[in-house]
Amino acid sequence: MELQPKSIPRGNNRILFLDDNESIVKSAENMLEYLGYKVVGFTDGQEALRAFSEKPSEFDLVITDYVMPDLTGEDIAEEMIRIRADIPIILSTEDSELISSKKAVALGFRGLILKPFNYREVAELVRCVLDQKEQKLFR
Repeated sequence: MELQPKSIPRGNNRILFLDDNESIVKSAENMLEYLGYKVVGFTDGQEALRAFSEKPSEFDLVITDYVMPDLTGEDIAEEMIRIRADIPIILSTEDSELISSKKAVALGFRGLILKPFNYREVAELVRCVLDQKEQKLFR
């Protein structure tokens, strides 16, 4: 019996993606759009909050970097959750020493993913969070 590779999960939801590194934003936009998602990318936390607060129902998911120049991912998530309590937010970071998955979940995040992003891990975590399955840590 030949094993078939597990298919990569896709979707058509709307995602707000935030990272202070423009190349990471572009790369994530490309990756998520290839998976079928509609993505709005930001490199500025204030701009992302403004866009979210103007039309909170326009987004199904937020992915934010933990370390940002003006506001932390924690600050951004706190404000977004204040605006819309049911918005699922995934936290991304390069440094697993900064925040644990347990702390991320305690702060209201639905998942934590480490950079650099792995295509399959991003696809699976996004689908898992959107489908409201258990919180996860990838890598």
